[in-house]
Amino acid sequence: MLGLLAAMLTGLNSYAGYVTTPSSVPAVLGFTHPPRVHGDRDLPAGHDSTVVSLRLGSTRLAVPTQTVHVYLPAGYRGDSRRYPVLYLYGGWPGRSNDWLIAGRLPAVLDELIARGRVRPMIVVMPDTTLGGLHDTECLDAVSGPKLESFLAGTGATDTVPGYLDRHFRTIADRRGRALAGMSSGGFCALNLGLHHTGEIGSIAALEPYPSAGAGPESAALKGRPELVRHNRILDYLPAMRFVAPVPVFLDWPRRASAQERRDNARLAAALRDRGQQVTTRTEDSAHTWHLAQLAAPAMLEFVSAHLAPPGTVTPDGAPR
Repeated sequence: MLGLLAAMLTGLNSYAGYVTTPSSVPAVLGFTHPPRVHGDRDLPAGHDSTVVSLRLGSTRLAVPTQTVHVYLPAGYRGDSRRYPVLYLYGGWPGRSNDWLIAGRLPAVLDELIARGRVRPMIVVMPDTTLGGLHDTECLDAVSGPKLESFLAGTGATDTVPGYLDRHFRTIADRRGRALAGMSSGGFCALNLGLHHTGEIGSIAALEPYPSAGAGPESAALKGRPELVRHNRILDYLPAMRFVAPVPVFLDWPRRASAQERRDNARLAAALRDRGQQVTTRTEDSAHTWHLAQLAAPAMLEFVSAHLAPPGTVTPDGAPR
């Protein structure tokens, strides 16, 4: 069975760009964890990062326990500095390890840091799909998992940011937090980032959508007009209140549908109309992981430029 699935993935790979090496196939299928430690002999000594896996959930928010992967930059374990955090979302269907496998995040970020193009940061990759098959769009369901609160809430320890701030040396304010994602994860990053401008300092969205779509709006929001409007970016953006400016990075595929290209251009224009700094790019790609691979270096450079640098000494008694 594994051989058959591997063959199917190989056939799709030339289009989607998901499976990067044959050894990645078991991890794609969920049979193994991604490598914990990655080393690249082409990088200068001391630039090896670590990826650790956590099991997080929230009974209060009806979110089942899930795997969250955390990239720790080289040097994290050897000093007392606090680090900025990028919360990075994949698409649907998908798993929390998508950015490790298809996005090649550790290798890309290690090299950018080693070359001085990006400052060291923590990257947190949660599961936005409740195991891979649920198109949640990171919404707070009326009767069900409250994903937005779990993924973006900072005031409790049973949320992803709350747990990270308590157990890792983070810069625990908007200067030290960014959201990014691809496809449905791009919508998640935009929607959650705009809903939480007091806690999030910058946003990067690759091939995003301007709304959750009719299916999730019906399933999670029960079609309630006030909730639907609250989660349609182009509907609420003209009148929303910005606690502080939020720089936004948008990147979309030139070989996407005409509707997707129009939607992204409209998002950029609407954000600029509200006085926000918007950086846009396009890639020679369709709506696949190929775009995320092409866009990742520029996305990470943008995020790094708008995050506070590491360096604040950890106070006594704070997480180490």
